[in-house]
Amino acid sequence: MKPFAVLIPEGIDIEAIVNVNPSLFEGDYIKYLINTVVVKHGNLIDDNRRSYNKEKYYDVTEKYVSIKSFSKKHKAICDYLRHNNTNVYGGRTERLIGQTSIFHRKGYEKGRPFTYRFSKEFRKQRLRIEYIHDDKLIRRIIKDSSKIDNELKSGKYEFMTKFFNQNYLKIDFEKAVSKCELRYEQHQDYIKYVKEFVQITNLYNGIYRLTYKHNSVGRFYTNLTQLNKVYREFITYKDKSLSEVDISNSVIFFLGLLLDKTNIDNIISILSNNNINSIKNIINGHNYSLYLMFSKSVENLSQKEIEQVQSKSENGTFYDSFVSEFETTFSFDEMEGFYKLDNEDEYVGTFEQKRKICKKIVLAMIFAKPTQYLKIQAIFRVKFPELLEGINSFKKEVGYEKLSHLLFQIEALFVLNIVARNFQ
Repeated sequence: MKPFAVLIPEGIDIEAIVNVNPSLFEGDYIKYLINTVVVKHGNLIDDNRRSYNKEKYYDVTEKYVSIKSFSKKHKAICDYLRHNNTNVYGGRTERLIGQTSIFHRKGYEKGRPFTYRFSKEFRKQRLRIEYIHDDKLIRRIIKDSSKIDNELKSGKYEFMTKFFNQNYLKIDFEKAVSKCELRYEQHQDYIKYVKEFVQITNLYNGIYRLTYKHNSVGRFYTNLTQLNKVYREFITYKDKSLSEVDISNSVIFFLGLLLDKTNIDNIISILSNNNINSIKNIINGHNYSLYLMFSKSVENLSQKEIEQVQSKSENGTFYDSFVSEFETTFSFDEMEGFYKLDNEDEYVGTFEQKRKICKKIVLAMIFAKPTQYLKIQAIFRVKFPELLEGINSFKKEVGYEKLSHLLFQIEALFVLNIVARNFQ
């Protein structure tokens, strides 16, 4: 079994801890304990589905996390790591900067396991890679850390999980780590650094986190979909590079489909083989009625607007339509501020950069409350007044969040039920 990579704050000296009491302390198990805190912090960022650039609603390194016991010595080792001081080394020069305990434990809560976080001195340290060699411990870690929703273990989407096989899905770990370190030197965002380091390490270790959001948007989330695209060049499947298939303007494309009753009938026919109950089950009964309500909200749209939305989404120019209006509405500094929220390169005002801003903010407006993004609504109204009125009418009647659910579900239905099945 190949060694298991773990992430250790660079100021922690594992060997020095083991040497204190070799009969009690097992190096691999101490690595497991420390790595668990790092990994769970990285996973917390994904699981909360928040953008670390837009809203740092907490410092993830301050969160307490549980650590599963895989040894009779578990409690004794954890107690040592929180009660006894150890040397703290700073920077890559391994300079001794002080002494403190490694763990801090949260106060006891009845019916709950103990939870831990690093002492303050270790929370923002860069990470280094070490390896666990105990096969039994490795197997237990992988089993406990992997996450596969029940809908993906059996049933119609079980076929998707076969691609997540460590024998086939591989990452050039050394190059990916170098990329992660280089990116951190540039962006200096520790939360992003931890998240990305954990993601590429999980892929290397064969720890897969596969979830299916059946009750909301019907999407299939995986290690790959959450991983920043800059790392994809280091990933192979059966020794072949990955290729990306993207639907241009996908949200607007499916919105355009929902505006045309003829297309709606075709969609239902394709997905349900002329059985209306099938599409109800796939989309979810409650959301099916919402889908009908949306059709009602936009039934008075002119054919001209419908054709404009459809043609611009198909030829990839939908968001291009708003660039000039954004330029006149917002200053260069405002546009630069928008761009920096989601991008790391310098904003110089190229058309492509402006288009990215338009896409991000127009979509945010479409999915937001009707009382939000009023400037963007004014820009959108110039091009598509009837569509904006229909969208806002629907959101006021059933809730603004339902529109994103419907559009993402339609997209997911096609990708999972039609496109993905061609790769079985």
